[in-house]
Amino acid sequence: MNLNIAQDLKFNCASEAALASITEKVLLVSSKQLSKILGKKNDSSLRAARANGTGFKFYKDKGGNVYYNLIEVLNELGIKL
Repeated sequence: MNLNIAQDLKFNCASEAALASITEKVLLVSSKQLSKILGKKNDSSLRAARANGTGFKFYKDKGGNVYYNLIEVLNELGIKL
């Protein structure tokens, strides 16, 4: 029975190619990290933009921590890597 479970898990795992594709599109950074990347002193302007419903698209985890997809932010700013 354990062998069947292991085989089932193997078929339900993401392939290396799928993971590589995701990492080309998603790179989550915290609000503080993004503010440093953008050359700001702190993340207060990002927090203000979120509160006003403007600014970059953000994501929250179950704990309420805010993350930005750096690749989306750079694309929105017109920066190509």
